[in-house]
Amino acid sequence: MSKYIISMADIIKQEELNAPTIFRASHPAKISVLDNCAFSLPAGPDFACPGATRACAECYAQRGRHVFPVVQRLVARNFIALNNANGDINKIYQMLLEMVPENIPLFRIHEAGDFISQNYIEAWAEVIKNRRDTYFWAYTRSFNFNYTNLTRNKNFALWASADNYNINEAKQFVRRYRKSGTKYAFGPWNRNIKIPDNSFICPATNHKLDMNGACEKCMLCVVKKRTHKNVVFLQH
Repeated sequence: MSKYIISMADIIKQEELNAPTIFRASHPAKISVLDNCAFSLPAGPDFACPGATRACAECYAQRGRHVFPVVQRLVARNFIALNNANGDINKIYQMLLEMVPENIPLFRIHEAGDFISQNYIEAWAEVIKNRRDTYFWAYTRSFNFNYTNLTRNKNFALWASADNYNINEAKQFVRRYRKSGTKYAFGPWNRNIKIPDNSFICPATNHKLDMNGACEKCMLCVVKKRTHKNVVFLQH
């Protein structure tokens, strides 16, 4: 069991006593120089990644700054607040809407973590519909849910996180939502292996862009149908 899992489990147990009832956004440097540009949950199959595969053992969201207690406490409290909503779509929707800044140009759903229930997905679909001036995007391995209402939003881009262990499921998922612009996000990708056809490498992972504010500068993953190519995330 990794140090991340052990420490996250301990923090969740501690924070449950405080019964948090609101969500908190975060501001990962890669996404934007703006504050509150992302929402995260604890990473991993033990927490908020039901579709995690063996490839996720290399996940960045269980390393680096994600092991800092202040970061783990924030995502732990988000996780507890979501669980305490007991699947109430209206409650989750209100919590998310209050958390997403009204005038922010872009917002990453799950810089860590993933979609964990159908009601949670439906709540996000309503939030995005009511924040039409904001571009939202997400990568997912949670292929067993229905994303129809979410992908109907023109200001939302969905990517299927694909690896050697889930590639068949990812193919079915992309086929199901292709008309809404869903494409593959391959990774973590070995730098010594040729990337798939019709793909581009995330410029922050091959150092073509400075890591600070890279997503805000690139926008290829952020804006739906801005590119017809799939994205590859090199191991980093």
